Amino acid sequence: MKGNLQVVLEGKGPVTLHQSDHVATGGEGSIYKISDLVVKIYHQPEIARQRGMPEKINLLSKIRHPYIGSPIGLATMANGDPVGHYLSYIDGHPLSRVFTNEFWQREGFDNKHASTIIDRMREVVLYAHQHKAVLVDANELNWFALFSGRNPEPRIIDVDSWAIGRWPATVIMPSIRDWHSKIFDEKSDWFAWAIVTFQIYTGIHPYKGTLDGFDRGDLVGRMKANASIFTPGVRLNRAVRDFGKIPAPLLNWYESTFHKGERANPPSPFDTGIVTPTAALVTRVVTTAKSGVLVFDKLLGVVGDPVVQTFHCGVVRLSSGKLIYLGTKRQIGETRSNNCEVVKTDGGWLIAEMTKQEINLKFVEDGSLKLEMLSLKINGHNLISYENRLFVVTDNGLTEIKIHFFGKPIASIGQTWGVMVNSTKWFQGVGVMDAMGAKYLVVPFAEQSVAQERIREIDGLQIVAGRAGNRFVSLIGLDKTGTYRKIEITFDRGYKSYKVWKGDADGPELNLSILPKGVCATIVGDGELNIFVPTNGQVTKINDGQITTNMFLGNWGDKVIYIQNGEVWALQMK
Repeated sequence: MKGNLQVVLEGKGPVTLHQSDHVATGGEGSIYKISDLVVKIYHQPEIARQRGMPEKINLLSKIRHPYIGSPIGLATMANGDPVGHYLSYIDGHPLSRVFTNEFWQREGFDNKHASTIIDRMREVVLYAHQHKAVLVDANELNWFALFSGRNPEPRIIDVDSWAIGRWPATVIMPSIRDWHSKIFDEKSDWFAWAIVTFQIYTGIHPYKGTLDGFDRGDLVGRMKANASIFTPGVRLNRAVRDFGKIPAPLLNWYESTFHKGERANPPSPFDTGIVTPTAALVTRVVTTAKSGVLVFDKLLGVVGDPVVQTFHCGVVRLSSGKLIYLGTKRQIGETRSNNCEVVKTDGGWLIAEMTKQEINLKFVEDGSLKLEMLSLKINGHNLISYENRLFVVTDNGLTEIKIHFFGKPIASIGQTWGVMVNSTKWFQGVGVMDAMGAKYLVVPFAEQSVAQERIREIDGLQIVAGRAGNRFVSLIGLDKTGTYRKIEITFDRGYKSYKVWKGDADGPELNLSILPKGVCATIVGDGELNIFVPTNGQVTKINDGQITTNMFLGNWGDKVIYIQNGEVWALQMK
């Protein structure tokens, strides 16, 4: 779409779609956000009309459920020609993020929450089947989770791709496809449901892990062979969450589905009954040899109050919301919101937290720990930090927050860099902007700058995780086959040119520490720490049995730190 587009929403009236309203562009159309609605405009409206999409949208609009993002009505031109449809806007976490240990740790998500959202996803599938609809491609990109520390709720999108009536569906992500079926039906829906819900519990696709006889990336081959995670001899990293915490009836159903090829409707996670737990054994990958070159130093551990988040400035957040500075082990403040950032400023710390769209700022004086509430009226959609710079995502773009001292600390609005807010996803220190299908990175750097770089290599990928540091950005994206890819971008000093490395990833978890001096550390598998310098390509691999994938890396300035079992440790070479 070039310029603005005026359309009429059935039952609502005319609206104007601007390029700034753009959210995303996919294979069949582009999505725009207008207030609390989203409008999907087809790339080829005439072909959509020939396929009977207006009639299909009308039929799907009758499927009304609080967890289903059903179409509300058509979007037409002024002459009445349908060019798309509209539905309610859904604001939540992409389900792939719920797979990660980082999400469980930071948001306080647990197995009870997992069972609740999985049972409600089961309710969605049952409801669709009752209305003679088949979801077909209900992959993790088409599910969202609404969660704010209480009972989570699912939302399913892309409902216009469902099979219903005379409209079949022919597209499905290979990673959730039932390769033992030649048709898409209720049984294939339950297989897809099994794939995505198993990852909520465990963090791993049920046909991953290392298994002799199969290449590491041969997902489809293992699915066809029923060589699931329940196969004896499968080796898993410690980051995989404990299967034993899955309710026994559902765990047995997962094993029958993935490993034995059985197809039946699943039990609810809350179903009770006497069930013999599965006897499948899972082998953990453990390297017993020690390198002798690594030093592990415990920095903080509070009984009953685990550390859930670390910040670049050496402050950590506990589950209770307390903020502790690692340098002194003293509490410097607290936060009630999980959406918070802490940065070091001259003479103290700036603490920012967001509740709904309201930003609250506090300054804590170094030494005395005197706390002052800062008066700055600014609303936003997200908080972003890069090293010790703080930003707020506003309707106008990415706005930096500054602290000045005139006898007392004063917060002010700094420079704003324009971005397409609706179509930009924000991660740790980096944004990924979808400009009508063309992907850009929004990356703060130096002391006053923000770069916006066109990165063609990530076009077509749905980015689900990201982290940025000095001249380096690491991303994980999901491609059309359901394969997770890792993309690493290294910039020159002025962020004008870059080089790219691509590889496969086991899932959406990004376990990485990026230090300001340009050194990175990552743990890909148990027993191995990789230390690398992106700007010169130097890589050092250290084998040590104490290195495990459940060590969640971060940094305190130029020091590598990690969270493990609720405690914070420092990691360095002798």
